[in-house]
Amino acid sequence: MLRSSLIAASSFALMASAAAQTPQQLNAVHKVPGAVKHAGIYHVATGTWTRTGGSAVSNFGASDIVYSNTATSGYFTTAGGNAGFGSGAENFDEGGLPGTTNGNTFAGGAGPNRDEYNINGFSYAYCDNSAAGLSGWTFNFYASYDPCTLGTAPDGSATVTGFPAAGGCWVVDIDLTGSEICLEADGGALAPGWDDDPDFDSFGWSFIYAGSGAGTAGPLLVGDPVATDPTYVLGGLPLDGSNTYYGAVSACNSLGSGFLTQDFWWLEDPTGASTNCYFFGGYSNNNGCGGPSNPYASFYMEMLAEPGSCGSPTIGTIYCNSNPNSTGVNTSMSLLGSASAAANDLTMVAGNLPTGTFGFFLYSGTQGFAANPGGSQGNLCVGGAIGRFVGAGQIKNSGAGSEISLSTAASEWDLGALPAPTGSVAAMAGDSANFQAWHRDSVAGTAVSNFSDGITVTWQ
Repeated sequence: MLRSSLIAASSFALMASAAAQTPQQLNAVHKVPGAVKHAGIYHVATGTWTRTGGSAVSNFGASDIVYSNTATSGYFTTAGGNAGFGSGAENFDEGGLPGTTNGNTFAGGAGPNRDEYNINGFSYAYCDNSAAGLSGWTFNFYASYDPCTLGTAPDGSATVTGFPAAGGCWVVDIDLTGSEICLEADGGALAPGWDDDPDFDSFGWSFIYAGSGAGTAGPLLVGDPVATDPTYVLGGLPLDGSNTYYGAVSACNSLGSGFLTQDFWWLEDPTGASTNCYFFGGYSNNNGCGGPSNPYASFYMEMLAEPGSCGSPTIGTIYCNSNPNSTGVNTSMSLLGSASAAANDLTMVAGNLPTGTFGFFLYSGTQGFAANPGGSQGNLCVGGAIGRFVGAGQIKNSGAGSEISLSTAASEWDLGALPAPTGSVAAMAGDSANFQAWHRDSVAGTAVSNFSDGITVTWQ
């Protein structure tokens, strides 16, 4: 692969490779000017924000973290960003979304449990010297990507504008609910299965500046991925991919290590003049968890996916509506997966909850209706023998994503053991089941409770 180099001297400068006609003498890497702030969650479908005081990515609905490249180096780059070298360029980075055939050993993790990921959110970090509210980015995602090659048609895209700037640096969580992106594991359909070669096993993602600001802007650079790998820090061989649902927990301040991420990125200049593969002159990790002395040529990105596979169908019928909760809308209830009792593939999801509230699901073979039971603000839609999903790990917090869920794929519940007052019952073909969620709420500072809509399904 042809790579150009960003050579470190008294400052970092962009240098073209020997094959280029004229070296580019432009500052490309800068120290982060201050604390990196968290802007909250931006909801693409509605163009609205959920503001939070800190990163909420780990509480983003019921999502799994499937890729985490978040070991920040303290630098950001304007190469390929706005008003910098290659301004308006599409910049590609790579990583790995492992599948069930992956040959690596994930220390401390159970390994991947599926071969495709329905990406419903991601977290990105950048600096922008433009005026406040003028930043923005276009993101493209590629299931199959050979690093340092020309980009093909993306598998999904999102453009976000009106983001914070004003000379600061920000982490933004971007909610793709309603426009999820399906990415296949291990390099996607063009290179199916695990090849133990990042040229075949990588996915790709890219950014293009889409804001209206005139200041320099670019992404945060991460540190050497193995600097956060627990086995590496403890003196063993590196196994990157930490802080994901399948990987080990990082030994370095919960910073993810970016599975299959490499020390270069591809830039496609719209003029064609600077289209090439670049890096920052190498790196040296001589500081343990403190990170390398040079920034790694990779960009901050954390990706989240729904627990089920792509295209999990919505099943069941809403038969009973509750009342609006304190957010002003009804708590929704949905079932994703299969109505087959034998398949045991179903996810219950309650959405539109107040943020940071606790809740759990209810089950009954009988429908019912009771308005405001026990002083609740909602309606109880199940009757008869009501079972409660209150076992270990089943009481959930809605976090900043305003959602709770239980998935059979994650072994959080089982259709062979639906809760009942005197034990459990098994789902049987031909029987009907009714589900609802209960959750805490508040009105004018007074603690109350509420319910979701009620949904019914007939097992096949």
